[in-house]
Amino acid sequence: MNLDCEETVSGQLNTVDRFSDLPDFIVHHIISFLDTREAYRTCILSKRWAHILATNPILEFHYYVTKFPDKYWPSEEVSARLLGYIDSRMQRYAKDSLRVRTLRLIFPDSNEVFSCDVEPIELSSKLEEFSCKVDEWIQIAVRNQVARLDLHGPLNYQLPDILLSAKSLRQLNCSQVKIPYYNGAINLASLQTLKLICVDVEERMLNHIINSCLLLKCVSVKDCSGFNTIVIPCWSQLKELTLSHTLPKDGTIILETSSLACFKFSGLTFDRWPVMSKPGLLRNLTVLDIYCSGITDGDLGKLLLELASLETLLLYNCRKLTTITVSSIRLKVICLDVCGGLVDVMVDAPSLTKFTYGGAFGLYPAITISSQASCDISVRTTTNYLDTPGFFKMQKLMTGLRSCHAVEILLANPLYQSVCDTIKFNEEELGDVNLGPPRNITELKLTLYYLKLSRSSVSAFLNGIFWTCRPDIISFRFYSEDPDLMIQFFMSELEDMANCLRHPLKRIEFPDANCSNIHESGKVEVQWRLHW
Repeated sequence: MNLDCEETVSGQLNTVDRFSDLPDFIVHHIISFLDTREAYRTCILSKRWAHILATNPILEFHYYVTKFPDKYWPSEEVSARLLGYIDSRMQRYAKDSLRVRTLRLIFPDSNEVFSCDVEPIELSSKLEEFSCKVDEWIQIAVRNQVARLDLHGPLNYQLPDILLSAKSLRQLNCSQVKIPYYNGAINLASLQTLKLICVDVEERMLNHIINSCLLLKCVSVKDCSGFNTIVIPCWSQLKELTLSHTLPKDGTIILETSSLACFKFSGLTFDRWPVMSKPGLLRNLTVLDIYCSGITDGDLGKLLLELASLETLLLYNCRKLTTITVSSIRLKVICLDVCGGLVDVMVDAPSLTKFTYGGAFGLYPAITISSQASCDISVRTTTNYLDTPGFFKMQKLMTGLRSCHAVEILLANPLYQSVCDTIKFNEEELGDVNLGPPRNITELKLTLYYLKLSRSSVSAFLNGIFWTCRPDIISFRFYSEDPDLMIQFFMSELEDMANCLRHPLKRIEFPDANCSNIHESGKVEVQWRLHW
C-alpha cells in the first residue's frame, strides 16, 4: 500500500493513506490485473479490501487457483468443496445484484472432476447436477450484465439458451463444450469476439450466430466439429477470421464481406483451397496467414491480385506451390516456411522490411527480391543445406535489397547427430561467377538449436558468411547441452580472422551465456547482453 508522508508543524511525519481513498471501481480495475490467488492476498490490507474483493466484478474460478491449497483436483471431496464455494459466491452476487463484468469458469475433464471408480449411472447423475449448477451461474452472470465469459467445461456440457440473450456480452470464449441448435432469435447485440476451441456446434447454429451478431469483429474457430460450411455474410463487419483444423476435407469457407482485414486458415490435410469469394471482396485484407498443403500457384495468384492492401503474407507447408510472384507497394512482411515444392520466388515490394525463409535453402528455391527499402532477412534451415550453393543463394538474395540491417540464421540438427560435420564451403566451386563484394550489415544473429558443430563446420560456416555479408556485430545463441565448446570454437576462428584483418568485427555477443572464461583478444571487442 502506498502512503504519502506529510510533515506536520511539530516536524513529525503524518502518513496519509491515499490508496484506500480511491473509489471502488478504480480498485476493482487494479485487482483485475491480479490472478485469483494474488487477489485474495490483498484481504490482509484492511477490512475495506475484503469488501472490495467480495464485490469484485471480475470472477475467476479455475480448478488450480482458489482458496484451497490443492493445486489440482486430487479427489472428489476437493471438487465438491470448490463447486460449493463457487455456488456461494455466485448466489451472493445474485442476491445483492452485484455487477459481473467477467466470469471465467475453467474446469477439467469429467474424469478429473469425479472419481474414476464412480459407476456410469452415478457419474451421469453427477454430471447432470453439475451442468445444472453451471447453467445457474451463467444465468446469474447474464442477469448481472456480464461482458466477458470464458468457459472450459467438462465434455458434453451444453451451453444454456439463456446465454444467447446476453445483451451486454462482448466476448465469448468456449472450449470443450457443445452448442446445441436454437431456432429462436439470438440477442447478442454487443458481441464483438467469439472464440471456440474443441467445440461441437451445428453448422446452422454457427452460421446463425455469425449472421445475428452485427457487431462481431473477431471470430476464431479451432479444432471444432459439427459443420462443413462457414458463411460470412455481406452485412458482416468482421475484421479478423481464424479457422484452424476445424473443417472436414470437403468443407467450404464462403466470404461475402469486404470488411475482413485478417484471415488465418490452417488445414494441413486439405488437398484443395476451400475458400470462395467474389472478386474485389478481399481488397481490405492486410494479413493473410495460410497453412494449407492444397493451395496451388493459381489459387495464390488470384488471391494476390485482389489483395491491394496486403501488408503481411505468411505461407506455411504449402507443398503444391512451385512459383510465387508478389508485386505490392504495401507488403512489409513475407514468411515462406516448409514450402518444399518452391522453385522460384520473385518479390517486388518497395516497402518490404522482413523476409523469412525456412527449408532447404541450398537446393530450392531461387529467390529474387527487389526492394528499395531496408529489409531484414531470417533463414531457418538445417546444416546439410548450408554448402557453397546455399551461401551463393543467400548472397544473391541480398543483392536486390537497398540495405539490410540484420540477418538472422537458425540452424537445426537434421538427423540428431552428436556432432554435425555437414557444413561445407569452397569459393572455387563458384567458378567465374562474380556477385560483387559482400553486403555490409549491422548485425548477424546466429542460433544453434540442439546442434553441436565440428570445428571444420564452424570454420566453413564463418567463411561462407563473411563471403556473403560483412556484419559489424555477431550475436550467438546456443540451445545445446555443451554451449561452452561451441563458444570456444567460434571465438577461436573469429580471433584468427580478426588477427589477419580478414574481417574487423566491432563486437561479438553471446546472449544468456556464461562467458566468464572468454576474454577480449586481438581486435575483437567481446561483449555479452541479456537480450537481442
